[in-house]
Amino acid sequence: MPLQVLKSEKAAIYPVTLIFFLSALIVLSHVAAIYGQHYKTYDALENMHRHATIQLLAEIEKNKIPE
Repeated sequence: MPLQVLKSEKAAIYPVTLIFFLSALIVLSHVAAIYGQHYKTYDALENMHRHATIQLLAEIEKNKIPE
């Protein structure tokens, strides 16, 4: 009985659209997860670089020879 419903062209569109939207949702969530991971990585690298720069400037100031 359910197979007769899918023989109709209008009824066959619903499973196709359901599969399309579910796959689009999966792809979008995957892209969002990857973006979040890249953002965390670049943010951590920027913070490390900033702290290294501050330490380097403090060391230069500490070893500065007065004129």
